[in-house]
Amino acid sequence: MVSIEDRRLWLKEGDTTLYTTRVAVGSGKSLVQTTGGKKEYKFDTPRGRLTVQYKEVDPYWMPPDWHFVEMASKKKGMGVVMLKKGQKIDIGDGSWYEVRGEEVVRAFPDGHVQLLEASEGHELVAGNKIVVPPFGTTQRKYKWVVGGHRLNLGDGYGLHGTDEPKSIGQAASHGCVRLRNEDIAYLYSIVPVGTPVYIY
Repeated sequence: MVSIEDRRLWLKEGDTTLYTTRVAVGSGKSLVQTTGGKKEYKFDTPRGRLTVQYKEVDPYWMPPDWHFVEMASKKKGMGVVMLKKGQKIDIGDGSWYEVRGEEVVRAFPDGHVQLLEASEGHELVAGNKIVVPPFGTTQRKYKWVVGGHRLNLGDGYGLHGTDEPKSIGQAASHGCVRLRNEDIAYLYSIVPVGTPVYIY
């Protein structure tokens, strides 16, 4: 069970509490995307009965489109541009970004390519725009953002660790329930797939 108001999780068996800990929940904030058509993202933790659908060790975080919009909004005057397979995005110095297999590469007129790494805070940039890599590419997989374990609840939500331990106990996430890395590691070890999760 997770209480959004109390920012606390309880693992129960019947009326017996087996484990409890503090968590971070959705911030409740909104983000409005104005480029490429207006779209609003609301960062709430979903309420209701969910289920642990599957579990992961050392999960990647595959940032949704809103992450790139949020990064651009933090940098004055920046927008976003979606990179699609088969498309090239000019960087402005004669080179360009394109997708080759599962990699976004920087290609040069002389034929050589540079493999790229992307991570939170170090997104790919072309001119005054942050590049949104396609899902499935390596550059859309960030390591260590959600800790070492994740219990997936569906629709992109889950219980997971964090690289921001100071956020625990706060309304600070984009909708997922964050735990200290040691807490989610313990829950991962004892909570089976199929366990119901009540969020209220």
